[in-house]
Amino acid sequence: MERVAGACRVLGLLDATHATFGHVSVRDGDAMLIRGKGRDEVGLRFTSADDIIKVSLDVELVEGREGLRPPSESFLHTWLYKLRPDVQSVIHMHPQSAVLLTTCGYDVQPIYGAYGRGAGLAVQGLPVYDSSLTIRDDERGKDFAQFIGDRNAVLMRGHGVAVVGESIEEAAVRTLQLKEVADMNYNARLIGSPRTITAAEADEISTMDDPHRKLGSAGGKAGALAMWRYYQTLAEATK
Repeated sequence: MERVAGACRVLGLLDATHATFGHVSVRDGDAMLIRGKGRDEVGLRFTSADDIIKVSLDVELVEGREGLRPPSESFLHTWLYKLRPDVQSVIHMHPQSAVLLTTCGYDVQPIYGAYGRGAGLAVQGLPVYDSSLTIRDDERGKDFAQFIGDRNAVLMRGHGVAVVGESIEEAAVRTLQLKEVADMNYNARLIGSPRTITAAEADEISTMDDPHRKLGSAGGKAGALAMWRYYQTLAEATK
């Protein structure tokens, strides 16, 4: 539960969403652990392990303190767990830049290379789910999960983003990478007409760094975990 809460605090600190919105979950057998909603909820930035509840994949509360209940968008999470056995964590956030870009009909493009890993997500493609409504029932949850397919990150028109991973840490770092590339696209459009990177550049950044390379930051999953440690330290330092 602390790992889920820790991811919430980091994402809240780094403005991946607003107010009390957004949720992080992790698979727990035939259920999931997720930040609870309700009269006693707190903002994402202030989440503690006590704010995490256990919810069945049929969206029934299994365990949690009084004053909290499953998020209305639990179906977004549960259907991804049902249809994607590889997924261990699901994150849904509302980055302002992603909301604005999708509302205006702009794609998130790979406009930088070495600056950050977010461009790799844009190279892979960030399709837009064409609905701004809450994923609040089985029908919408299944439709959304089928839309994502085997992708790891998508945008949601006028709503936010959804990201999956093989661990909470991987999903959280991927969410921040997505926010980064969306922020850069939004800000670049304020200045002018951003150019996408070349095809040769896109080919190189579309693959993760070799985890066995001798120079630079750690590659692969080790690199994602190294970045996550930085975010965790930042969150602790700004308490």
